[in-house]
Amino acid sequence: MDFTTFPEVMAAAGNLWYLWLSAFLIPGIIMGIFTAKLAKKKGYHGYFFTGFFFNLVGLIYVVGLPMARDRQD
Repeated sequence: MDFTTFPEVMAAAGNLWYLWLSAFLIPGIIMGIFTAKLAKKKGYHGYFFTGFFFNLVGLIYVVGLPMARDRQD
């Protein structure tokens, strides 16, 4: 494979769309599951998409949440 021009390189990268998709989806799904489980331990529900879309920032947010029983006082 001899890539001499930029469009040829971009065309070759575009043919591997499934690798690009999995490179973004798999870490997002893993972080979403981890964030949701941590939020559930703290007494919250529905934080999967916080971890999925915001990754590390979402995880830091969930870590900073108070325990649900402390929040009700």
